[in-house]
Formats: sequence, C-alpha cells, structure tokens
Amino acid sequence: MTNRFQGLDGFGPLGRSLAGECPHCVRHTTLKCVSHLKLDGSGVEREDLRMVRSLMSLRCDWCKKDSAFLRLSTVELKKSQSGTSQTFVTVDLEQVWPNQAPRELPPEAPEVVREVFAEAALAEAAGAFRLAGVGYRAVVEQIVKERGAVGGSLFERITGLTVLGASQDIVDAFHEVRFVGNDAAHDALAYSSEEIADIAELIKEAVLVLYVQPAQRVNMAAQRAARRAAAKQTAP
Repeated sequence: MTNRFQGLDGFGPLGRSLAGECPHCVRHTTLKCVSHLKLDGSGVEREDLRMVRSLMSLRCDWCKKDSAFLRLSTVELKKSQSGTSQTFVTVDLEQVWPNQAPRELPPEAPEVVREVFAEAALAEAAGAFRLAGVGYRAVVEQIVKERGAVGGSLFERITGLTVLGASQDIVDAFHEVRFVGNDAAHDALAYSSEEIADIAELIKEAVLVLYVQPAQRVNMAAQRAARRAAAKQTAP
C-alpha cells in the first residue's frame, strides 16, 4: 500500500479522487486518476494473483497539472457466484513526470551532513535505491558524530543519543535508516522507492528537531532581546 496517495488501492483507481501531495504545486490536495494503463508483458501471473506494472496519470484539483507514475501492484482475483472481481494493492510507486528533484536539508543542518544527504538524494532521484540506502545511512553516521555520541559501533552511537537529549523517536528512526543501509551494503537488498523515500523523510524530521527548531528558538530569543533593548532606548 502506498503512503503517498491515500485511496489509491481497491477496485481500480481510474476516475477516483486521491488525497496526496501534487508534484507540481507541492500542495496537499486531491488528485484525480485520469489514466491507468497496464504495460503489456509486465509482471507475473498465477491463478489467484497477478503482479503488474501500470502507467498512471493523476490530475491535480488545485493546479490542474498532470503527473505520471509507474505503479507496481498486485491484482488479487476473487471469485464469487456473481463472477470474478479484482483488487489492486500498490507495491511501489515511482514518479515519472515531472522529474523528481533531489531532496535537500535546510541550511541549519551542518554542512557535511547536508553534503552527504545531497549525494544520497541524487542516487534516490536517479533510481539507484541501494546506493541511496547506503548514502542515507552515512548521513546518520555524520549526525551522530556531530552530536558527539560515543560507542564502538553505529548501533551504540545511535543508542547513545538518548544521553545527549535526543528523543526515543529519533533514535528509533536512525536505527531504521541503519537497517536499510546495512541491508543494501551487505546483502544487496533493494528496497522500493517509497521505502527509501520514507527513511529520507525520517532523517529530515530528525534534522528539524535537532537543528532547525533550536536555531529558530535562538533567533526568536535574539529578536525579543533586540525589541526590549530598543524599547529601553526610546523610553523617557
């Protein structure tokens, strides 16, 4: 099941309105499935299950622009007295158009962390998901190093972040990234585009908490201090 568009799975998506983020206007809105064409010769078939690839077009209800996706799905065939019905379940969803821009971290993150993340994001955008998995693991290594975590392994350093004030959610997220990177590096396991996108978003959420929000609080405090100082200078 895809995390990107809610309401995609079921008895065929054609003509259905889906909730999700438009790749063009980057708004969370509704998009209508205007085309869903099975690619001939794709996938495998059994008596009760088919794995197929389809080219799907979605039209944004906000900006009215079309986006194209390559959808890998299982089609479960269910027989009843009234006939045979089929249910689509999404396995993977790859954006074809518009071209997916590589992800970026905000400037509040340390420079080396942003550089390693940018390289991993380039691999993800190019469809090199094993390399992206390894790259995103390297981002976590840079973050725990920058935070001053200690330990003889990445596992120990990630776990040690709790002593430095990191939440358990961040620790769990970093372990998830570590798992994916290890699987890609040691077992050549290929995760789907959505699974790689998920660990990239886990890193971005952690960066928000570890770097962006503290910087915002410092800036707000400086603005308040400047306002107080200005008020004292103008006071009679």
